[in-house]
Amino acid sequence: MTSPLSAAPTPQPAGQRERSGGKARFLPPLESPLFTAWPTMRQDLLSWVFLGDLTAVVLPIWVAAICLPWEPLRLLHAFIVGALMVAIAWMAGALGVDVVDQARSGAGRVTLAAAVTAPVALLLAQLLTPQLSALSVLVPLCAQLTLSLLGRYTESRWLRARRTEGRGLRRTLIVMGPGAEPILRDLRSHPADGFLIVGYVSSSTNRSHAAARLGSVEETSAMITSERIDVVMTLGGVSPDDLVTLMRGLTSTGARLVVAPGLQDVVPGRMRGLPVTHGWTGLIDVSLRRTRLLAKEIFDRTAGTVLLVLFSPLLAAAAIAVRLDSPGPAFYRQTRVGQDGAPFTLWKLRSMRTDSDARREAVVKAGGDAGNEVLFKNRTDPRITRVGRFIRRTSIDELPQLINVVRGEMSLVGPRPALPSEVAEYDAEARRRLLVKPGLTGLWQVSGRSDLSWDTTVALDRHYVENRGARLDASIFLSTFKAVVGGKGAY
Repeated sequence: MTSPLSAAPTPQPAGQRERSGGKARFLPPLESPLFTAWPTMRQDLLSWVFLGDLTAVVLPIWVAAICLPWEPLRLLHAFIVGALMVAIAWMAGALGVDVVDQARSGAGRVTLAAAVTAPVALLLAQLLTPQLSALSVLVPLCAQLTLSLLGRYTESRWLRARRTEGRGLRRTLIVMGPGAEPILRDLRSHPADGFLIVGYVSSSTNRSHAAARLGSVEETSAMITSERIDVVMTLGGVSPDDLVTLMRGLTSTGARLVVAPGLQDVVPGRMRGLPVTHGWTGLIDVSLRRTRLLAKEIFDRTAGTVLLVLFSPLLAAAAIAVRLDSPGPAFYRQTRVGQDGAPFTLWKLRSMRTDSDARREAVVKAGGDAGNEVLFKNRTDPRITRVGRFIRRTSIDELPQLINVVRGEMSLVGPRPALPSEVAEYDAEARRRLLVKPGLTGLWQVSGRSDLSWDTTVALDRHYVENRGARLDASIFLSTFKAVVGGKGAY
């Protein structure tokens, strides 16, 4: 029998170099000593996390037994509490597929387990060591939690790094249905997720002739075994009959079935399984975003005021440097487009010469960022001053926008504030960026800023608009510092 993979469009030959995410990756052939099957690597990773959690429990007790005059009952108490914490974390899925296979740390589940264990630790201490204070009881638990998180974070970072090099990948067969292309494109742009697409088959609902049709249960099982497939992923509108064929064909192979629901710009936190028909099947419940606008407004203005006060000495020093470096005012004001298309005056530290607007057309004609169809950027813009290059590189020039945040024209987190000339070129998708206030920082800043293409910029801002909320804002805030220090895309 001929494998359907032989008819797949652009199958991945073993042992070649693949370019993904801008980096060349060497993909060793199956027979190469460099190739490690995913099930083998997964067992190693599970052992790493398992032993790491146990070490996190035992190490503080071992150190205390050697260095501190702890009583045996106190050592026993610390061991029981630590063991209970990791056991709860494991039962909550901290060793599950979505943690190990997807290179996640499982930090949330371990932290939740520690929070559940804390009151148990206090109650148990009353029985074993009643003379200890609450702080003395919880310190060992905090040490165990910290060590567990450190080990898990190290493991997840290691696996993601190896995946960008072409290691630790799951050989993936794609079953194509109508509408699969956008999902497939996004999947290819994130190699750290660990899916190595080795071939395609077409579902019965797909009219494309580029890939062979999905075969019978026996053919599907034989193909998955011979090609050493780790994951079968359905994309687009795959029919229920095809899904039944896949599930039956996968029964004895050890491969996993992953069904992409076709939702775009919906983070996993907004989806949950919903059992129906007495548990005989399930649906995906998607929570609609309900941003607490008043709470966000209060937080933005309060935090913006605090940050403006804290950064005022730095702003004053930077303003003096701008004035000494070149003639003209320290601050630059420009009309931008805010929420619902309302114009406002944006404040920045001046990083260009005073005649920059008049010279813009000449600089544009000379060539800027050719990869971005709407936004103009130039790495070697001659209008930028010496001090301007530094404050752009460190994003200090953006700090006066805290004034706009305090005035309610901007948010701390949101899409990039757009120029009226840019908005005039927006299509319907891009105009969705105007549904929320522009931000001092956002996904565009933590993802590369000026290095991004226009399509990527729109996609990131659309993702923020569709999923905005306190959790996403907090994540962007934490990533902003890394982006500013790295300076990637800042020019």
